[in-house]
Amino acid sequence: MTKLLIIGSVAAGTSVGAKARRNSEDLEITIYDRDEDISYSGCGIPYFVGGEIAELDELTPRDAAFFKKRYNIDVKTRHNVEAIDHETKTATIRHLDTGETFTDTYDTLVFATGASSIIPPLPGVDLENIFPVRNIRNAEAIRRYVDAQAPKRAVIVGGGFIGLEMAEQLTYRGIEVTLVERLAQVMPPLDVDMAKRVSDHLEANGVILRLGESVASFEGEKTARAVVLASGERIETDLVILSVGVKPNTQLAQEIGVTIGQTGAIAVNRQMQTNIEDVYAVGDVAESFSVITGQPLYRPLGSTANKMGRIAGMVITGETIEHRGILG
Repeated sequence: MTKLLIIGSVAAGTSVGAKARRNSEDLEITIYDRDEDISYSGCGIPYFVGGEIAELDELTPRDAAFFKKRYNIDVKTRHNVEAIDHETKTATIRHLDTGETFTDTYDTLVFATGASSIIPPLPGVDLENIFPVRNIRNAEAIRRYVDAQAPKRAVIVGGGFIGLEMAEQLTYRGIEVTLVERLAQVMPPLDVDMAKRVSDHLEANGVILRLGESVASFEGEKTARAVVLASGERIETDLVILSVGVKPNTQLAQEIGVTIGQTGAIAVNRQMQTNIEDVYAVGDVAESFSVITGQPLYRPLGSTANKMGRIAGMVITGETIEHRGILG
């Protein structure tokens, strides 16, 4: 039986497996993930923090047992793929809870390793009330802190998708929000005139904007009590949210010679194939391209991840479908 091995089990990885299984019963499908949560809605994290989504279970509706029962897919969480030998088509995996190391084989390999939050190496960045926003454990930690500590002021570093959603949700919870963005506008993908409308709406709802400003350090002993900007301005705070972007997790792929594109993500063709035969990449680790310009584009969003995953699952099982690009 042909073996499909997928590394990563959030939106893209599970989409590959589910689509491949719908098309073929003649595959042995295994998904490994070093995290403990699978197939979760990262897009919903700000809304859980804000309380619009009441229970964390709503963001994690499917577990490993679901995929085994519904699709006959083995999803192994807390398993880190540490090395790959593509010559022999073997992977070395470590069970993070037991420390056990073992090998598995594959015929087709899919990188759905996602991306990691960029944590700027600034003084004080490791203080207890400074949170990235990337996975379910982050969501749980932020919500727990907000519920227990009832912060009155928050500083959000980064004015992209997640930063703006967090600004909205924390404002709904009655927290005074200051948003710091190093560029001269919020929502960098937007044209300046459109971003101005977003800024106006934020300010109309009480969000304090510090545009064209960067953070120099965080002050505090156990928790951050102030954010110091490069301009010297000091903003007092009870909570800091870091949303300065993500970096695709490409290291494992690079180790076997997978080509990295000009955006820093894995370069793939329109069928999600890398430069190495029988190796695919999907989701936040992979590069897409712009519908408008045709040029490579990296915009890690859940909708794109699901789309890429389905395309890869179809191609792996013999269909001739192509990705048509994204608007970003």
